[in-house]
Amino acid sequence: QATPLKSLVHTLGLRISPRLLAAMFHLVASLASFCLLASSASTERSDNSTCEGVEGDRTSTQCSSTDDSSLLAIVKHNVQKADDVKFTPPIFSAQCPLSPKMCRGDSCCPGHPLTSWRSFPCPLAGRKFKGCAGGQDVLVKALLAAMTKDEKYRFLQGVGWKGHDNMKEYHIGNAAEYQPFGIPPLNMDDNGQGFRTFDSRIVGKVTSWPCGLAIAATWSEVDTKRWAVALAEEFKVKGANVILGPGVNVHRVARGGRNAEYISGEAPYLGARLAVPYIHGVQSKGVLAVVKHFIVNDQETNRNSVNSIVDARSLWEVYYPPFQAAVDAGVSAVMCSYNVVNGKHACGNPDVLLTDLKETMGFKGWVQSDWWALHSFAAPQGVDQEMPGIRGHDGKAYFSAGNLDFLPGAKIDDMVGRQLKMMLRHGLFEAANRVCQPPHCHEELYDRVATSQKHAELSAELATKSVLLLKNTGILPFGARVKKIALLGSACNAPADVRQQLRKFDVGSYYNLGGSGRVIASDPVTIYSGLSEACKKHRCELVTEFSDSVDVAIAKGRGADVAVICGGTTSTEMQDRPNLSVDQEAFMVAVSKGISSTKTPGAVVTLTMTPGAVVMPWLEHTGAALNIFLAGTYTGTAFASVLFGETNPSAKSPVTFPITEFGTVFPCKETDCHYKEGLFVGWTAFEGKPVNFPFGHGLSFTTFGYSELIVSIFKHKWKQCEGASVCVYALVKNTGKVKGVEVAQLYLGIPDAGEPLKLLRGFERLPELEPGHVAAVVFPLHARDLQVYDALKKTWHAADGLYRVYVGSSSRDIRLAEKFVLCGGHPNGTMQHKLNCKL
Repeated sequence: QATPLKSLVHTLGLRISPRLLAAMFHLVASLASFCLLASSASTERSDNSTCEGVEGDRTSTQCSSTDDSSLLAIVKHNVQKADDVKFTPPIFSAQCPLSPKMCRGDSCCPGHPLTSWRSFPCPLAGRKFKGCAGGQDVLVKALLAAMTKDEKYRFLQGVGWKGHDNMKEYHIGNAAEYQPFGIPPLNMDDNGQGFRTFDSRIVGKVTSWPCGLAIAATWSEVDTKRWAVALAEEFKVKGANVILGPGVNVHRVARGGRNAEYISGEAPYLGARLAVPYIHGVQSKGVLAVVKHFIVNDQETNRNSVNSIVDARSLWEVYYPPFQAAVDAGVSAVMCSYNVVNGKHACGNPDVLLTDLKETMGFKGWVQSDWWALHSFAAPQGVDQEMPGIRGHDGKAYFSAGNLDFLPGAKIDDMVGRQLKMMLRHGLFEAANRVCQPPHCHEELYDRVATSQKHAELSAELATKSVLLLKNTGILPFGARVKKIALLGSACNAPADVRQQLRKFDVGSYYNLGGSGRVIASDPVTIYSGLSEACKKHRCELVTEFSDSVDVAIAKGRGADVAVICGGTTSTEMQDRPNLSVDQEAFMVAVSKGISSTKTPGAVVTLTMTPGAVVMPWLEHTGAALNIFLAGTYTGTAFASVLFGETNPSAKSPVTFPITEFGTVFPCKETDCHYKEGLFVGWTAFEGKPVNFPFGHGLSFTTFGYSELIVSIFKHKWKQCEGASVCVYALVKNTGKVKGVEVAQLYLGIPDAGEPLKLLRGFERLPELEPGHVAAVVFPLHARDLQVYDALKKTWHAADGLYRVYVGSSSRDIRLAEKFVLCGGHPNGTMQHKLNCKL
C-alpha cells in the first residue's frame, strides 16, 4: 500500500516546496520502494466466540459465545484482538536540524554555533539514547532555530474543520501538520474516558468504558492506571497521540451535565490522587494527556458566557488541587475552558493562565483552548494553541499568521517549544509511536479495530468494581431461596439508540453520556441480559414488565420472591440535567410502595444507572438499592455479578446522594455566578444535615472492624510516610463471613474558622481480605495536607491549634479518632503527650 507522496516527505522529515512536490509527483512509482508507512494487520477472533462485524451503516455487532461459565459469555462485541496484532515499526530517517545530514534513531546530529557546537540526538532517537554531547534540550533548541515561521505557526493553530464540521480523515484536533526533521503531527481525540465515536464506522471498534465518575467510585489508583494504559493503547491504534483528558473538575453543581466525565467527584483530594496514575498511565504509552477544563467550568448552562466569580482561597483549596497534581505528574497540556472567570474568559485570563498555572504551579507544558473557546487573540494572556483552529462563525482564526507576527520570536519559540519538549519527553518522535498524517488517516480512524478481548474483560471488571451497594437489609446477595425474580421497568431493558446518538451531538444513553465524551455502547449488556444469563447459571426464573405499567408491575412483583425495579437517566455536554430524578421516578415509587404493601420491603431491590447523584424517594419501600454511574457496554454484567454475590461490592461514592435536591447548588441562570458557598462545596456543605447516602459511602457483603489507631508526629517507622509531616496508622479486619475489599478513609479537621468540619486527606483501597484477616493501613499527611491558603499573602500556611484525625469507612462512618497539635506550624504531639503549647 503506497503512502501518498506528501506523507512520505513528511515521514522522511524533508523540507520540500509545494512546487517541487508537484514536479516530483510523477516520480511516485520510483519512490514506492522507499514507502515507510505501509501497514497490514491480521486480526484474530476470540477462540470462544463468533462475530459478524459492522457493515456499512450497521452499527451493531452480533456475537455468540460457546462458553456460558462466566457472565462475560454474554459480551456481544466485535472482539478482534488488537492486543494480538503485531505492527512492525519501520526504520525512519530524518534530516538533522541546522544540517543537511540525514540521521537515524541511533545517531547524533552535528553541532552548530547555535548549539555551542554540541552534538545532539537525531530527532528520531529514543529517549534512552545518550551518545551525544547534548540532550533533548539542545535538540529542541536546534529544532526551533531551524524551523521556519510557517512551520512553527502550524503548531499554534489547529486544522481539520470547516465551520463546526470535522473534515473526513482528520482527528477531532489536528496540529503540527507536515513538519520537517521527522517531527510528527499532533493528532488529538476526545475523550478522557474512551475514543469518541464521532463516525458510525468507529462504533463497535473501540471500547465503551465506564465513565470517569464510575472509575472514581473504585477509589483505586491501580485500576485508574490500568484503565488509562488501555485508553492510550486504543488511541494509538486509531492514529491519535494526544488524549483530551482527564477531566478533573470538582463537582460544584450536582446537575452538571459533564459531571460523569470528572474523576474528582465532590473532593479535590480524590481527583488529585487519581489524576496522577491516569496521566502516568496514558503518557507511558507514548500518548500525551491534556487535563481539563481549566478552570471552574462547573455548569453547562450558559457555559460560554457565565462569569464564575470565585475567591482566591476557594480556587486554591477546592478547584486547583487536581490540576496542581496533574502538573506535578508532568501532564503535557492543559485545556482552558469556555466560561468567564472573575470577569475574563478562562481562555484569555492571565491571572489563572500565566500567574497561577504557569508561574505558581510551575506548569511546563502548553495551554490549548477548548474548541471555539477563544474570544480574542489570547497568546499574550497565556494560551499557546487555538483549537480547532477557526472561530466557527466566519472560518477565520484568532491565531492567524497576521496576529502571530506581532509576537516576539522568543514568545513564539516558548509556545512551540513547550509542545516539542513534551513530544520528545514521551517518545512521540520514536518509530513505535509514529502516527498517521491527516488527511491520510482513513485506515486508522475507520478501519482498525482498537478494542480487544483483553479490554472487554477490563471494562467489565471496572464496571463491576464501580457498582455502589447503597442499602442492604439482607436481601442481597441472592441465594438459593430466590427462585423467581420480577424484573420491572423499561430501564431494565433499555436499548442504545445508536442512530439517534450519531445524529445529535447532545444525546446520551443509560450506558454512556452525550457530547464530546460519548463512546457509544452499540450493543450494551442490559440489566435484563445480565440477569438472564445469571439465572441460567443460578437456576432462577425471570418474569418481566418493560412497559412501565404500574399495575402490571405490582402484580408481577407480588408473585415473585424478589422484585428488581430499574431506573436510569443520562446527561450530556451543552446542557445541565433538569433535575436529580431518574426518568422513571414516579414508576419506581409507585411500584415499590405497591409491592411492599403486601410483601416486606426487603423483597424489593432497586437498580439505577446515572451520570451522578440522584434522589431516591422510593428508599423506604426497598430492602436494597444499588447504583452505577454510566458504565458502558457491561452495565448488566456488573449488576448481575453483584446481585448474585459473584462479586462482593467495594465501591465508595465520590458524591453525596441527597434526600432532595434543595440544598444542592443549582446552575446559575444569571451571567454573574457568585460562588457564595466558598470552601463548602459538595459533600462538605452537607455535614450535619440529613442525606440519603454520604460521600464515601458504600456497603459490602461482609463487615470490617477498625482498631489500633496511631498518630505519629516524630520519626515515622513506616516507609509510606517518608517525607510526611504526620503519619496515621490503623488496622482493618474483615469481621464478616465472606472475603471482601474495604476502602479505608482518613478525614482531617483543621483548626481554622473558615474550613469545613473535616476534609478528605487520605484513602487506601486495601487488598481483598479473607474472613478474620487483618491489613494495616498507613496514611501519610504531608505539609500541604495540613495547610490553608492565605489569599492576602498568596502563600500556604498551617494554623496553630488542635487537629482532629478521623479514620473510617465513609465521611460519616467514623470508626477511630485522635488529635494532634501544631505549634509554630510544626507538629508537637498528640494530646496524650500533654505538651505545653500556647494556642
